[in-house]
Amino acid sequence: MQERSPLAELLAEESESGETRDSNFLEEEDCIFNWQDKVFSLFEIDFYADEKNCLTECQREYQQRIRDEQLQGARLYSYTENDSYYPDDDLLTMPYRSYLSVKNQIALPALRNRKSFQERYNKNVIDDKITNTMIQSNHYLYTEHTTMYMMADLSRRDEPATIGSTDSETLLCTLTYDKTRKLLTINPDFTTDDEHEQHYNVTNDYGVRFNYWIEHVSEERTPLELQEHLEDARREVQQQFAYKETELYKELQSPSANLSTLVISLDIVSAHDFSYDGLFVTYFIDLPQHWSTNQKERLVGRTQKSRLENKTAHFSYCTDIPLHYPSNEFQSLNNNASSRWPRLLFSAASLDSWTRYRIEGYAALPIPTTPGRYKFTIPTWRAKGSIIDTLRRFFVGGSYELEDVTYCGIPINHEDDSDKVSTDTLMNNVENVLEQFKAAKERMIRIRTINS
Repeated sequence: MQERSPLAELLAEESESGETRDSNFLEEEDCIFNWQDKVFSLFEIDFYADEKNCLTECQREYQQRIRDEQLQGARLYSYTENDSYYPDDDLLTMPYRSYLSVKNQIALPALRNRKSFQERYNKNVIDDKITNTMIQSNHYLYTEHTTMYMMADLSRRDEPATIGSTDSETLLCTLTYDKTRKLLTINPDFTTDDEHEQHYNVTNDYGVRFNYWIEHVSEERTPLELQEHLEDARREVQQQFAYKETELYKELQSPSANLSTLVISLDIVSAHDFSYDGLFVTYFIDLPQHWSTNQKERLVGRTQKSRLENKTAHFSYCTDIPLHYPSNEFQSLNNNASSRWPRLLFSAASLDSWTRYRIEGYAALPIPTTPGRYKFTIPTWRAKGSIIDTLRRFFVGGSYELEDVTYCGIPINHEDDSDKVSTDTLMNNVENVLEQFKAAKERMIRIRTINS
């Protein structure tokens, strides 16, 4: 409804008819909108009448609908999800024309300039003036939503309406439906005053002020329909809970009896001081006797390829795996923990854009026997070979590799076959050597005496 100005109210008392609203603008109009109900404006009727403007399938459907139903435009209209309307287009400033476009307007069209980086991204995180709209926009997270806009055409009747004009596209109300939470949000809220004393207002570019009301006119549900809706909602919630319990049961299974579990959470962060791009790391978990896992595919893994930056490759590769050990074998595990405890084996390699594959290094890391969080910097080694191998590695790739990666460190099944000599035997051997040395020295002295 167009609002009368104080001067118009004064003139109304002196005039015979008492009508002082400007008839060249929207005077009074009401409309009932349904959800995603398309109501066309005056300029949309003219716009879709031209077949050249109908490029998308939706626009062609609008043209067919206007033609078949012989629709007339309205001052109160709507934009649905199918319309290309964005009320908060803050990334674009006023139209900008470059120097060349001014000199040659035919060759270069007008450009739209983006706001500066500081205006777009360096926002102040502290809001000095907080409004209810700001609070709602900051606390509602719409991951998947459907939007509908109620608009008003407040332009002059004697001027042709154009798309994009401020007066012809005045936003009155926004409806948003959150599909995830099944929540319908309206902004601004309904006006609940029956006497129409509470209202919202907008002003067009000519200074004419308009008041408007938003009312909820949907039919109320009967008690039976409301009860059926509550039953359907309760049944849907129970199904969701049952589905979640099923999924959680698959992931969180109870451990087997008489088995102790060791959970390893591995995070391969980065690699340093390597020379070639396309670096990646392959890890292996070497399990000794009696150790087992129900996720054998996680015993081996590989990071993504990474480009080097200052001889550093960043991965941030995370994984976890549960390992099981029989509880009745704990005594033997404690007696010889170093040979019966799992260890991590690493192989660093590179594959560049010319498909040159190189082994960059091997490493082995015993898993700590006490629980906790650890950070390791692991040195690697590799077989260098001759100068020919070095040249081949540089030009065409290829290098020496281990057939069995467990030999990048001391294998778990390796047995020390070195001779163990007791103290008595060692002392006897030393005495025998001294006696033989003394006898040889006496023979040399006797030979010298004979020769002299």
